[in-house]
Amino acid sequence: MEVTIQQDDTSSCNQFVIHRPDAHLSHLWAWGKMVHDLFGYRCFYLVAHESDQVLGILPLTHVISSLFGNRMVSQPFSDYGGPIVSCPQAVDVLYDKAVELALDLNCRYIEFRNLHPMPQQMVLRTDKACMILELASDPQEVWARLRPQIRNRIRRAQNSDIGVKNGGLELLDDFYNLWTLRMGQLGTPCYPRRLFEAILRTFPQSSTIFLATHKGKTVAAMFAYLSNSSAHTRWGASLREYDSLSPNHLLNWAAIEFYCKAGARRFDFGRSTIGSSQYTFKERWGARPINLNWQYWCSDPRYLRVIRPDAPGYRWKVEVWKRLPLTITRSVGPWISRALV
Repeated sequence: MEVTIQQDDTSSCNQFVIHRPDAHLSHLWAWGKMVHDLFGYRCFYLVAHESDQVLGILPLTHVISSLFGNRMVSQPFSDYGGPIVSCPQAVDVLYDKAVELALDLNCRYIEFRNLHPMPQQMVLRTDKACMILELASDPQEVWARLRPQIRNRIRRAQNSDIGVKNGGLELLDDFYNLWTLRMGQLGTPCYPRRLFEAILRTFPQSSTIFLATHKGKTVAAMFAYLSNSSAHTRWGASLREYDSLSPNHLLNWAAIEFYCKAGARRFDFGRSTIGSSQYTFKERWGARPINLNWQYWCSDPRYLRVIRPDAPGYRWKVEVWKRLPLTITRSVGPWISRALV
């Protein structure tokens, strides 16, 4: 078995990803190409194979930042991205090649965003989980499984004249304006608008924006994409002053209905810190936690800098960011967040 670095898109690699239940949109070669075109980060698409048979892939992105150093990530702007393989031996050869590359490029560490842990001895982070709700072809089957409290909140939104629409590029400005407003309130630097535009343009059949409106005003928004029968809600926000009308509940339900009818088998509410309020919200929908096993190879453990906004060293920065004017957070945030991949 050997490992090569794929230089362009190939049907064999795409077919391998498409037929792997543990693969996601970020495992496709096109995701790394998109990130390179946007930010200039060099991408390495490692393919383990014997003859012409693909046995595993590992996408890596080389990120150099004055804020967070020289590192590799698999994969940026995604909750997932570690190796996907059809045999255990492929993990070993992909890992060895990744370490070889990291050493050649003087990287301080590699971040493997695994769903399942790799067997190699590495620093392991397990404080995050994705919350998964099983779907059905008939949305009413899912509705019947929801807690009465959740159904009541959805009905409250419907009775409060909250409407939901979905689409693509034509809804991007509404989504981005609300999302960046909420990120500023939370003290989190926002990604640039062009990232979301690039996802919509690169994966137009997979990505969808959902908006909840009240009297013509966008009060909740969600950016989601479909990959291998799983709908993944990667980014979302709602205005706190409308919480009493429950627009976020109706928005999630509308997305669940949409993906049931689209043939999705799972609805991934996205990554949350275990035990957080977001985690609890998703749990109330009946979603089950799938622990993420992010692992770190380090050239020297002293170089490892895992970014956690709730860490003592970052809390004061979050509080300062919350107090900045929206015009500043929208202009400076994308510059900072390009390193927060």
